Amino acid sequence: MAKYVIGAVGALLGALAGAWLMLAPFALAYQNSGADWADPTYVDFWTGLPFLVVSLAGVVLYVLGLVEELRQRGIMRRPYVATPAEQPQVPGGPPDNASGAENNMEQILLPLVTAMLKDMQERDRDREETHQETPNNAQQARSAEEEGSVRS
Repeated sequence: MAKYVIGAVGALLGALAGAWLMLAPFALAYQNSGADWADPTYVDFWTGLPFLVVSLAGVVLYVLGLVEELRQRGIMRRPYVATPAEQPQVPGGPPDNASGAENNMEQILLPLVTAMLKDMQERDRDREETHQETPNNAQQARSAEEEGSVRS
């Protein structure tokens, strides 16, 4: 695995060197702006371009090799959806035509939805209890006011 990392870093450094060769005549100002290219500019640019292209190809290939190595070791999984024959069917679960991603999403969201439903039911019960107590409290308050009031 280290060989892929070292190779990718080396190829990346090569790509940076190629980019520098291409840009150096302009960055260091030994090529005047708007003037015809001098011989050193041609040499630097056309040497840096293939160096950059080959190094970028190396970076891509080393990274692909690293990814494959990680998959072989079981660190990464392949990004494909298993066929329905490979997926175990749970009794009472969703139908066979549902995709694996939908099944997984339902399994993840089911506890959340259940907890939210339970909270909503408890809140509704609390509201009903509050509404039942409120008319009684209001009647008691009115009767207390009437008792203390003097009618003329």
